[in-house]
Amino acid sequence: MTKLEKLTLVLATGLVFQWGVQAQTTKQASAKPAEKENVVEVLATGPDGQKLTVADILSEVNKMPSPVRVEFLKNTDSIQQVVRNLLVRRMLAQEAEKAKLDQDGVIKAGVQVAKERVLSDARVRALDEANAPDDKALEAYARNKYQANIEKFKVAAQTRASHILIEKKEPDSIKLAEELIAKLKAGAKFEDLAKEHSKDPGSAVRGGDLGFFGEGRMVKPFEDAVKALAKPGDISAPVESQFGYHIIRLDERKPATTMTFDEVKNQLLPEVRGEILSQKRALKVAELESKIKFDRASIEQFGKESSQIFNPK
Repeated sequence: MTKLEKLTLVLATGLVFQWGVQAQTTKQASAKPAEKENVVEVLATGPDGQKLTVADILSEVNKMPSPVRVEFLKNTDSIQQVVRNLLVRRMLAQEAEKAKLDQDGVIKAGVQVAKERVLSDARVRALDEANAPDDKALEAYARNKYQANIEKFKVAAQTRASHILIEKKEPDSIKLAEELIAKLKAGAKFEDLAKEHSKDPGSAVRGGDLGFFGEGRMVKPFEDAVKALAKPGDISAPVESQFGYHIIRLDERKPATTMTFDEVKNQLLPEVRGEILSQKRALKVAELESKIKFDRASIEQFGKESSQIFNPK
């Protein structure tokens, strides 16, 4: 197993400190230095013996979204930069301790709050793991959400068409449009004429292809002309709009439909999982909040005194 695979395994299981335990076990079990497994423990060392370990950097990596983690672990320079930053922070923290800055009451509280943030996040992850529904239950929840929100998964009818746009700059613009239609009837390729003559730069490079569009997306004269075309391949007479004269070819029609559960399953499963876990978290928070007793008078006094300190008149 490579070092990267081992790192990924630790991340996947959430056992941040397993690496150090594994390294210690390997050392104890190896009778000869040559037989030791190459397990990374220390990634960098400071001038006074400060060490930055795998557990340290995993504490940062665990904060990253999963796709970012994967890319991060592939980039040695990125890993080294984070290792550098963490070790510099550790060195500064040790200097602060030597200067007894950690004895300040507010700083002590800040250290405690930071510790509690890490531990509370770990507790939430543990609760999420315990509350996560199994695959069967998750799919059942997703199916219920699909049925309850079926309107969300309806897809309106779509039309695909191509056009050649002739600008109305010249008196004989309509004549040019009619000449192009005659060439099409004689066997000329629509795509070639669109690339040569169409003044719509976005579609001209694609042979006039406008892609799929729903009702109401095009100007009314254009939309009415498309509706009047009976079957794919049919070409309209010149259609006038504020943009000029359009020669339109109907390419394809898709009727209105509803996406099946299987089509939206991969979208719904993470959504539903997130909703379930959020509900469980909210219940846990509400349970804890119900046990809190506030000293309203003290809070009010703190606010008054602090506002005078931070906003002296």
